Amino acid sequence: MPLYELIKELSESSGVAGFEGEVFDVVKRHLNGFVDELYSDGFGNLIAVKGKGKYKLLVAAHVDEIGLIVKHIDDNGFIRFAKLGGVPDHVLLGQRVKVHGVKGVVRGVIGCKAIHVMKEDERKQLVTYDKMFIDVGARSKREVEDLGVKLGSPITIEKELVMLGNGLVCGKSLDDRAGVAVLIEALKRASPRHKVYAVFTVQEEVGLRGATVVAYSVKPDVGLAIDTTIAGDHPEIAVHEAPVKVGFGPVILVADGRRDGLGGGLIAHPKVRQWLVNLAEDINIPYQLEVVEGGTTDAAAIQLSRQGVPAGVVSLPARYLHSFSEVVSLADAENLVKLLVKAFESDLPI
Repeated sequence: MPLYELIKELSESSGVAGFEGEVFDVVKRHLNGFVDELYSDGFGNLIAVKGKGKYKLLVAAHVDEIGLIVKHIDDNGFIRFAKLGGVPDHVLLGQRVKVHGVKGVVRGVIGCKAIHVMKEDERKQLVTYDKMFIDVGARSKREVEDLGVKLGSPITIEKELVMLGNGLVCGKSLDDRAGVAVLIEALKRASPRHKVYAVFTVQEEVGLRGATVVAYSVKPDVGLAIDTTIAGDHPEIAVHEAPVKVGFGPVILVADGRRDGLGGGLIAHPKVRQWLVNLAEDINIPYQLEVVEGGTTDAAAIQLSRQGVPAGVVSLPARYLHSFSEVVSLADAENLVKLLVKAFESDLPI
């Protein structure tokens, strides 16, 4: 299957944090027959094992997407919601959604008061999510409940993955379904020199939870996270804020974390970082280096497991992260596949 088709299938699958089952069905189907073991741990992570070497390489790509969850249903059948993950308020209004009830998917739309009846000062303000609601066409709370929607039903945004120009694709949840697709494809192609634990982690968007528990149980010698990162090659962002560009190759992390000093993130282990750089140069693929403020990945949890794990990150540059219309390059994805295959088939930096 072409990488585009795999990314499309994963992107259009639904799986907010804590409700990733539909995505796992896709992952399992594509890995069947290509790995030595495939199992789930007690927390819900899906773990694929390939290779029989002496050392363990843990490679994590999270399957969960940002989204919403039903918080309240009013007497007139309108749904109030809470966020699951870092959802910006300004990207929600007017989005079509899928509410995943016990009887199946119920479609709706996120609404708010019409601009025509807003006061002048209201028109100038951002509409926050607590002033929004979901309309599923019901006339009462009972109608909504009869559809199978209950308190706690997960909600995803309904978006189709589409092709743009120059080999770019646009869709929801490319953070990190594009990384998941890359990891699946790398597992299919590689003949690992060591034991690769490819972990499709849950609940990354709400606190790196899946990676925290799986790193403890696997006891890896080296850890990697495969994720997306902020591309700043578009208007209204300064080059120094996000120098990474879409289409210029995978991104090897130097350090990440909060804006106030890179706390809570990862300073990539120097040996792991240099190992990735050397591998990229050995196979002659383009790559980028970055120090990113404002976020982190599963590797931040992996590095702190047990006595500590040397860890690094390789990412796909993505425009408009957490917008439900993220943009990545298929060429970058293919080059990241090649880099992972080379990593799986090479000695580890230990």
